[in-house]
Amino acid sequence: YIDDQNGDPVSGIFPILSPPTGWSPGSTCTNCSFHLDPSKVFDGTWSDTTHYAYDPARTVQFNFTGTSLDVYCILPNPSDPGVVSTYNLTFSLDGQPLQQTFTHKSDLSNLYMYNTSVLALEGLTSISHVFTMLAASTFVDSSLLFDYARYS
Repeated sequence: YIDDQNGDPVSGIFPILSPPTGWSPGSTCTNCSFHLDPSKVFDGTWSDTTHYAYDPARTVQFNFTGTSLDVYCILPNPSDPGVVSTYNLTFSLDGQPLQQTFTHKSDLSNLYMYNTSVLALEGLTSISHVFTMLAASTFVDSSLLFDYARYS
């Protein structure tokens, strides 16, 4: 696995969150809109960003070697529709855009959906890959609470 803040204990790889000033470590963020239960989050950590349509893209990028990849995030569902909580994600692998996307809009339940897979890839060639997840819409403001990725 590759944790958002603790990285991959086997390979030593850490995800690159860009731009660095656009991200906050969720467990210690005092001005973030979402305050999660760390006991329900992988390794007790997550990374939090809000991407506004006029901002540069927010990205998570990491290398892995394997034939499958699952990426997990936490989905917020604030009861206040004025809080930016929409997900609008695109992905690339080895510099090529993937057709898969992920979107989510709050159901206003005020509940968090922990350990949610936003992308699952199988049947990859067993080589070193570069994965990128982007919150980059020029039309929709969006949130991204990245938790971890699992590969094999």
